[in-house]
Amino acid sequence: MSINQELADQEIASRTSLIVYLRNVNDDQFKLRRFGDIVYFSKKLHYLILYVNQAEAEETASKLRTFSFVKKVEFSQNDALDLDNQKIEQQISDMAKEAEEKLNQTDKEDWIK
Repeated sequence: MSINQELADQEIASRTSLIVYLRNVNDDQFKLRRFGDIVYFSKKLHYLILYVNQAEAEETASKLRTFSFVKKVEFSQNDALDLDNQKIEQQISDMAKEAEEKLNQTDKEDWIK
């Protein structure tokens, strides 16, 4: 079961992140707090990451684009990541098998010498 499915079963509101590029991060970031949770902002690159409810994300993005201090708004690609527990466990077990095979081969080579 994926993490997104587990969250849906728990009735927790789905959230998504928006990447908002600003003209002046120092002053303008505080104006955006009413739209969602600011989890990161970069003074050097003039952008911030804003978490909003997924149901309201498109509407919030269109509102943000209307502000003069916002250069660009993008949706984060985090939702596209596959974080299925079974897939991760399978990858770990495959890596463990490969490591064990390599270890067995080096042990056999050591005995031959």
